[in-house]
Formats: sequence, structure tokens, C-alpha cells
Amino acid sequence: MKFNILDFLLPREVKFFKYMTSQAEIFIESCEVFKKMVSSIDTLSEDETKNMIKRIGELEQKGDDLEHLIIDELHKTFITPLDREDIHLIAINVDKSLDILNSIARKFEIYGVKKVPVNVCRFADVIIEISIELRNLFAALEKKENIIEIVKKMHELENKADTLFYTSVAELFSDGKHSPVEIIKFKEIYEHLESIVDSVDFIGKIVRGVSVKQG
Repeated sequence: MKFNILDFLLPREVKFFKYMTSQAEIFIESCEVFKKMVSSIDTLSEDETKNMIKRIGELEQKGDDLEHLIIDELHKTFITPLDREDIHLIAINVDKSLDILNSIARKFEIYGVKKVPVNVCRFADVIIEISIELRNLFAALEKKENIIEIVKKMHELENKADTLFYTSVAELFSDGKHSPVEIIKFKEIYEHLESIVDSVDFIGKIVRGVSVKQG
């Protein structure tokens, strides 16, 4: 690790790593609640489903509050551990992922979804996996180690999500089990689920760029 005299004289504010980790923890919990909901939705009572949707909404609000805190702190902090633009991009993309997941959960309520194709559950597994890798990535970023390996895992999950998306949409149209209205509903849900994975994979690319800049 290279020694920089400026880091000694003007220590960089490390609280941003804690904020990013907190964002990842919120995202993981939200993904886990979503997985629990979709994997048992056909046996849940209406109140149980609503409570899970409500919890995802609460986590989304918690994520919003944390994003606003990060942006406020960026304005107040003289020395940041990463470029301000990178911290800002990371924060807004984690928040974007939470926003999309909350939107999907709300659609379950609006559409009155009582049963889901198995690939919705498989997508839920993928977003849990990539949310955990996101937390690992932020820990690696602070330590400046294993970043490339984690980014690679995240990109593999993004490729897995791409394949799952095309397979899932094809099955909607070909298996003869879904009405036209259901096809429209679930195609939209699949698109949003894929967008979550894309957003998190983009964070990986940002962090990979940071590691290149830092040497």
C-alpha cells in the first residue's frame, strides 16, 4: 500500500464506508423480505402479505434517509475516502435498487398477486446473492483488497439474471399457463427485477474504476 503524506496530515473521513455498508445491509434485508414473500405468497394471508410489503416500504424509506445523509455529509466533508462523484453514484444506485424493489412489492399489492411463476423466486435468490456481494464489495473497498474478484462475481450474477430474464419471459408466452393480463404483469415484474441486478452490477463497475484510480 502506498503511503501518502497527505493522508497522514489530513486523514480521510472513513464514515462513508460505514454509510455504504449500512445501505447494503438495508438492501439485503429488503431482498430477504421479498424472497420470503414470493416463496410463500400462495399460503400467506392478505394481512401477512401487506405487512411484508409495508416492511419493504419502510426499508426503502430508511434507504432514502441514508442516501440524503450521505449527500449532506459530502457537502460538509473536506477529505473523502473516494472521489465525491463516485460516492454519490454509489449511493444513488443502491437507493435506486431499493426503490425498484419497493415498486415491485407495491405492484404485488396493486395487482393482487396470489401466485407467482417459479422464476420469480429464482430471481429473488439472485438479488439476495448480489446484495450480499455488494456488502462484501464495500468491505473490500475499505480494505483495498479482493475488489476485482467480487466485481467478477457480481458480473456473473448479472449474466445469470440476463439469462433468467429471457428464459422467464419466453416461458410466460409459451407454457400456456398464463392469461394475457398475467403475461403483462409478470413481464413487467421480471423487467424490474433485472433492473435491480443491473443497478448493483453498475456499482461494481464504479468500484472497479475507483480501484484503478487509486492504484
